[in-house]
Amino acid sequence: PLGLCRDRQSTPPAVVFADAMRDAVLDDFDAAHLSPVAAALFSRARASFADIIAPGGFVDKMHKGALDRGVYAQYLAIDRYFLFHFNRAYAVALIKARTVDEQRMFHELIGGVLDEMRLHVSACARWGVDADYYMASHPPEPAAEKYVKFLESLHEGSMEGLIAGMVPCMRLYSALGSGFAKIGLDACGPYREWFDAYASTEINALATQLESLLPVDVEDLTTEIIDNYKRAMELERDFFEAWLSI
Repeated sequence: PLGLCRDRQSTPPAVVFADAMRDAVLDDFDAAHLSPVAAALFSRARASFADIIAPGGFVDKMHKGALDRGVYAQYLAIDRYFLFHFNRAYAVALIKARTVDEQRMFHELIGGVLDEMRLHVSACARWGVDADYYMASHPPEPAAEKYVKFLESLHEGSMEGLIAGMVPCMRLYSALGSGFAKIGLDACGPYREWFDAYASTEINALATQLESLLPVDVEDLTTEIIDNYKRAMELERDFFEAWLSI
């Protein structure tokens, strides 16, 4: 009986490991040398980020090599659709640029997304999916479409508000790649390519570039900037969670 009581009160090893893994990814994000403004914004969206890396979630299943392959292929095709619209938001930001240096930066960021889209098309082909045909023959995934509509709603606002709604995507994927890479990717199987791609220094550099366009001082963060950042991270969470029900 005493042994049974101890078993009921103790935490299963798998849960302990999952919690430690989640904390390690969060710690890596915290240690990413973010600017004070970027760190302040992330602190307001930390709960959504924790949901994204939670045990049993989409990213966790990829990390364990347990995600359904058909679901992953569909995710890649839909993510390419999202990236197309994400790049349209960059084009709007390019129009809003105040200096030549900002124009140059958005030009580089647009190029980065075009490269990412090419990787998605190649990955889809390896998984037996024609990304263009899939998008032409399937309606947009609702969570992705909701995210796209959110970005489009920012086109008419301030450049800082638009950037705040885009930073979470860039910083999130960089953090997921680098954080899980530090934990170890031996169990990922075919999904290792996803983590390797987003763990790259190039992705981190692009995220840092975008963050540099936010206000310099935390005191200058407006309600618009904070709300857009938080909402974008919530939409990232919803996009990942949507694939768990397919």
